[in-house]
Amino acid sequence: MTKPKQILQDFTGEVINSMVNNNDNWQKMFGCQTNSKNALTGKYYRGFNWLNLSFTTEEKKYKHNIWATYKQWLSLDAQVKKGSKGTGVVYYQPALFRNAKKDETATTKDGSVKVQSNIMRASTVFNLDQVELSNKSTFKVPQLNSGKQYSIDHIDKFIDGVDVEIVNEDNNSCYYNETKDLINMAPKETFKDTKDANATEHYYATLFHELTHATKHAKRVNRKAKFQDDAHKSYAFEELVAELGAIMFSKHFGISKTIRENHAQYLNSWIKALKNDYTFLTSAVAKANQGFSFYVK
Repeated sequence: MTKPKQILQDFTGEVINSMVNNNDNWQKMFGCQTNSKNALTGKYYRGFNWLNLSFTTEEKKYKHNIWATYKQWLSLDAQVKKGSKGTGVVYYQPALFRNAKKDETATTKDGSVKVQSNIMRASTVFNLDQVELSNKSTFKVPQLNSGKQYSIDHIDKFIDGVDVEIVNEDNNSCYYNETKDLINMAPKETFKDTKDANATEHYYATLFHELTHATKHAKRVNRKAKFQDDAHKSYAFEELVAELGAIMFSKHFGISKTIRENHAQYLNSWIKALKNDYTFLTSAVAKANQGFSFYVK
């Protein structure tokens, strides 16, 4: 097995163990309230790398979800601490292949065709907590915001700007209706404080879950059912996409992702699917990321 595929396979095993050990609290493995970010470029990691680095930040209790390669840290006048173990990330690198099939419109001198493809590669990154910044380093350690410092009005303004109607027609449930293209949310006062989060966080996390469902609409990302021959598995996959999307939105706005009431009924389906195919997870992350990026550029 190639190194990139081994990274994916190993991480999937860790996710399965976390699901089994933490049961309904498995979202806590992504507990850091910020999305994973590259220290040098300032860009956020996407897809599998976002999931893997967020997981590692929580597991290792790092203060910041900020990463870079060994060389990138050096360019920032920072030195990776001796003995530090890096975390694997994967990426796709363009490559040209020669195809024996001839095409008069696109041939090389020897008559073959050059076809571009992508090869999956692996790299290693280190967390901010694993490096020492020199006095001349230009990198500034960010100040973490607490939930109280984050404006909920800011979230409301974002929600007001999305192209999905949000109604309160049913006070007893929250759901997305694809036919009508609307989200029904139970009133805020029906959400309760728990030991994991307050009522406000429960409300917004639930809304983000439904908003992720709404991104599947044809006028947005047009997300199709993944398993046409297995309705239960397809439904469970879409629920995993929505859960991961809610985590992404929650991290973006600095609140805790809370647990869906019906989460447990899908947990065993997810574990079973992951044991059989690690791409069940990576595909769900990609779909969730696509939905998140539709609204957060």
